[in-house]
Amino acid sequence: MTKGKRKARRFALYLSSIGISPVLPCNSYKQWVIALQAQYNALEVGQRKLARRAGRQLVRESGSIRIAAASLPTPVFVQTRAPNAPTVSPRPFSRDEQFNSVLRRWSVLTPPCPSCRMRNGFPKRSWPTREWADEVWGRQHDRDTLRVYECPVLPGFWHLGHIRPPVTSAVTRMKSPILTAAF
Repeated sequence: MTKGKRKARRFALYLSSIGISPVLPCNSYKQWVIALQAQYNALEVGQRKLARRAGRQLVRESGSIRIAAASLPTPVFVQTRAPNAPTVSPRPFSRDEQFNSVLRRWSVLTPPCPSCRMRNGFPKRSWPTREWADEVWGRQHDRDTLRVYECPVLPGFWHLGHIRPPVTSAVTRMKSPILTAAF
């Protein structure tokens, strides 16, 4: 659920909980929030306090704002477009465009590695010191599967990489059935 939808439902719930019918939906949730907030702010301070208390009580009793606002009229927004706007489907980014959009966010101090690659084929980011790489490693959500290692091509630069799970060998050692039966 978007932030605008949540805010709109909350204001509509506050207003309807004290018996005031909320304004009808507009062209978008953002516009509807603005209209509902204006209607809410037009109330006296005591009425606003009562509306918040009653609305929050309804949310607590029902378990969520979505369930509490289910009795409210469902807004239907009409998407309008400019009269002469062409209907062109967006072109997907090429791999170069995807990497360039990522590269724009990188500092010049952390260049892409000329040889090491990530799983998606893009160059790995290189950190100039182990401390920088360790700091970035500490902010990752999957620290237990990542490791910091020195770049094999650019000495003095460091990468983050996923630890590959151990692969079981196709050739396994088994005890010979003949030897186990004899002993």
